[in-house]
Amino acid sequence: MSQSGEFYDKKPGFCTKSGTTDAAGKKIDYAVFTDNGQGFEYTKEGVKFDLCNKTSYELCGIDAGEKEPAKIIRASNGNIILEAPNGEVIIKAKNIRIVAQDGSGEVTITSAKHFAINAPIQNFKGTTSNTVMSNSASTGALAVDSRGEIQNSATSGSEDCEGSLLTQLLKISQKFKDWISKCTGGG
Repeated sequence: MSQSGEFYDKKPGFCTKSGTTDAAGKKIDYAVFTDNGQGFEYTKEGVKFDLCNKTSYELCGIDAGEKEPAKIIRASNGNIILEAPNGEVIIKAKNIRIVAQDGSGEVTITSAKHFAINAPIQNFKGTTSNTVMSNSASTGALAVDSRGEIQNSATSGSEDCEGSLLTQLLKISQKFKDWISKCTGGG
C-alpha cells in the first residue's frame, strides 16, 4: 500500500513500514517487524529501536587483528546506559580498563549493599586518599606498614575535644616546627 509518502507491506510472517506512525506516535522512517512483534525501527527523529523477545546475540571480530577493535559503540553526544533492572551486568575480558579521559573526569561506583575488590595485588595511586566510614574501618594483614613523610598520626577522635583551642594550636605549631626543622636539616 502506498499513499502520500506512506508505505506498508504485509507479507506472511512480517511487515515492512515507512512513513507511518508507530505505537508511541513517532513517525517511522523504516521498520521491519515479525508477526510476533520482533524487529527493528528507525524513526524520522533519528531513533533506532530493536525488539527481541529473548536473547539478542551479536558475534563480531572473527577476522579482526589483535590491535584492531572488534566492536565500537560511540556516542558523539549524550550518555551510554546499560540497564538490567532484573538481572546483572557482567563484563568479561582478558583485561578490563575503565578510563575517564576528561581532565575533570571521574569514575563513580555506587552500591546500596556491598562493594568488593578481589585481587592478589591491589594498588591505589593518587594525590589524596580519603576513607570515611559511619560505623567502623578495619585493616588487617600479616604485616602492616604505615608511613607519612611529613606526619603519620592516629587519634581516637575524643582527643579532638580535649584541651583548649590554644593547646590544640600549640600542638599544630609544634608539629609544623618539627617538620621545618627536618626539612632544613636542623634536627
